[in-house]
Amino acid sequence: MASNINGNINQLFRGASNEPRSGTATSKPRGPSKSDTSGIKAGALDKFGESAKVSLSPEAEMYGKVVDLLQNKYDNADVFVAGPNDDLSQIGGDLEYSIILSEDEMKLLASDDPKDKEAKEKLMGQIDDAMTKIKDMSDKIGENTGEEDEVSNYGIKLDKNGKMSFFADINGKSFADSTMDSLMKSIMSDKTASTQ
Repeated sequence: MASNINGNINQLFRGASNEPRSGTATSKPRGPSKSDTSGIKAGALDKFGESAKVSLSPEAEMYGKVVDLLQNKYDNADVFVAGPNDDLSQIGGDLEYSIILSEDEMKLLASDDPKDKEAKEKLMGQIDDAMTKIKDMSDKIGENTGEEDEVSNYGIKLDKNGKMSFFADINGKSFADSTMDSLMKSIMSDKTASTQ
């Protein structure tokens, strides 16, 4: 996926692309979950005692908690954290969709503090809505493009107030609009103009 979005992001939801990425992602790597014991044989920790136990940083534990939360709910989405100056074009995973969150959103989703409950539920509602819309967008792009079209990136961006905007990079051109229908009209108008 090739997208260069500048500015302070709140959330970004993107569809997968078959195009290979180059470069190195600037996002933090996916952290292990607390319950991840894959690859550890039973009794291995007993054999080596305390020296074999792994202690994760609070950030890694928080990240693992949020990844577990979101991937249990959306099994077709990778989760990433990115800062406002990260190159988002290099962030993406192996699953169908990517959810890119700010560090503040990661902290909110990891919080068990009762005073954060309302804000956390609001954020989860926004993510639910965006995941539904990104699936619809994927279907619409599929219906309105052919095998000759190169879809390198598409997605939904949420600002800090939860307002969505839509974007797509198709055939080397970038399209963006405040509604999915307007975005699709722009894409179709460009395809019609290109064939004439």
